[in-house]
Amino acid sequence: MDTTTADASLFWDRAAQGELVFQHCDDCAFVRWPAAGVCPECLGRGFTWKPVAPTGTVWSQVVYHRAYDTSLRERIPYNVALVELTCGVRLLTRLTGFGTADPVGAAVTARFEDTGDGPVPVFAPATGTFAPAAGTAEGNVS
Repeated sequence: MDTTTADASLFWDRAAQGELVFQHCDDCAFVRWPAAGVCPECLGRGFTWKPVAPTGTVWSQVVYHRAYDTSLRERIPYNVALVELTCGVRLLTRLTGFGTADPVGAAVTARFEDTGDGPVPVFAPATGTFAPAAGTAEGNVS
């Protein structure tokens, strides 16, 4: 995720408080990510940052065997997934808690993990919705 633009700064400020927020278009109510100055649906320029439910569904997942961020070196291999949030935004994120099980289609809930540069959202199985197979470790896929 882009942590350097002014458009995204409020997202990271609120993430530091443990809250997921996205821009909602003032004209058509479209919820968007990444943050931008113009709505991709109606080209409206007005927007309001609003909190969203930290819940969603795993759309796809891959296992990374290389750390593309120094904060992830100790976690190799780790799961990266495309999660569709309940609000409709699709977020590229890290998964935890699935062991070697296929997480696609699983319900997930966000939590925030400090990487040293600040908290980032990661997703884990929603409470009571996923049971890893016996003998699989919680956390990263091996």
